[in-house]
Amino acid sequence: MLKVEALPTEILKLSTGATLLHTPIETAPRLAISMFLPGGNLLDAVPGVSDMVDRLLMKGTTTRNQEQISIELDGLTLEVDSDTKRDYSAIHATLLEEDLDTSFELIADFFYNSTFSEFDREKQKVAGEVMMDLDSPKSRASDQFIRRMFENTPYGIVSSVILDALPSLNSVADLKAHYQRVFTPKNLIVSVAGNIQADKMAKALEKYFPNGAESAPLVEDSVQAKLRNLSLTQDELITFARDDSSQAHIFKGWLVPEARHEDYAPLALMNTILGAAGLSSRLFLELRDKQGLAYNVRSTYEAYRHKGLFYLYIGTEPKNKDKCLKGFIEEVNKLAEVPVSAEELADAKRNILGRRSVFLETAHQQANYIGANYTQGRTLEEIARVPEQIEAVTPADVQRVVQQYLLQPALVSLVGPSRIF
Repeated sequence: MLKVEALPTEILKLSTGATLLHTPIETAPRLAISMFLPGGNLLDAVPGVSDMVDRLLMKGTTTRNQEQISIELDGLTLEVDSDTKRDYSAIHATLLEEDLDTSFELIADFFYNSTFSEFDREKQKVAGEVMMDLDSPKSRASDQFIRRMFENTPYGIVSSVILDALPSLNSVADLKAHYQRVFTPKNLIVSVAGNIQADKMAKALEKYFPNGAESAPLVEDSVQAKLRNLSLTQDELITFARDDSSQAHIFKGWLVPEARHEDYAPLALMNTILGAAGLSSRLFLELRDKQGLAYNVRSTYEAYRHKGLFYLYIGTEPKNKDKCLKGFIEEVNKLAEVPVSAEELADAKRNILGRRSVFLETAHQQANYIGANYTQGRTLEEIARVPEQIEAVTPADVQRVVQQYLLQPALVSLVGPSRIF
């Protein structure tokens, strides 16, 4: 059994309404701070609003233009970036403790005073980047797969949806409405890892991120229910012809439960066994090594706050399309019909827990991991129990989740030459 140390995280509720998750690491050379705002794409009034806010957040404020921001960053130990996901938006920073006040003053300026003055230019850039992305056959296959799987829900906001919605994003006012609603201390979940006392971090947060507007309302119950109740009632195939493509790109997937569901651990292990463990995974050994059908074949398990997704991918010569789809079925059926061996399951557990240990070696990764999981609804106790839940999975558990989720209707997304459709 691989020994996994629990992360010594404590939780503090600040006077501003913000939540502080503090993970002390005495040996960390720098502080890692991840500031999460629950909602992300779930709160988009127009698809892509939160992504545009993210792109423009640090490009100018009421007190600093972009050049001044760049000069200040060059003079600090601060490294800062932002991103938007399906369930949250976040600002990530690493810095020396001696630069905490100066860094927080700058980050607070982004948090309260962004002007989004480059809106029109950024909107044009987004359109160009999205069209370039969709020009890739693999990206097109992935885009139409996610869009259809989460159709008419916030989780289905992919490149093509944003491109379609850009004409409806008329002015910077659309961005500011979202920004003012979401960027308030009462929404903040701040995950900090490093060599700093919790009370010192709490005081700095209360000083630079004081009480603001009331927090944004929770994601509407109807949206949450719609996501949790999503299902496929029959097998579906969606295609997109690319006669200039030398390969067929195939995604096949199923809807699975949300991140906090009791089946998270067996689904994660099933994913590792089937296609996420690289050279040792079943799909790689069978479809690539034995049959020579592809160079790149894998499986992926993505668990979000309100729903999850499991899918298989392969890039292959167009003539091998049917063999690959048959191979997917055969490998899934093997897992459904014959329990995995104790040795294969033990290898998968070591793979997951070993990768987890390596991933959590740095303060930045710990802060992000803890904050993202907490923002997705897990308690600190649930986060700490994940390794224990992985270790407790049995061959019967893996077989059960395959039978329960992967023998249900699936969606196949295929992009390649039109002659194979």
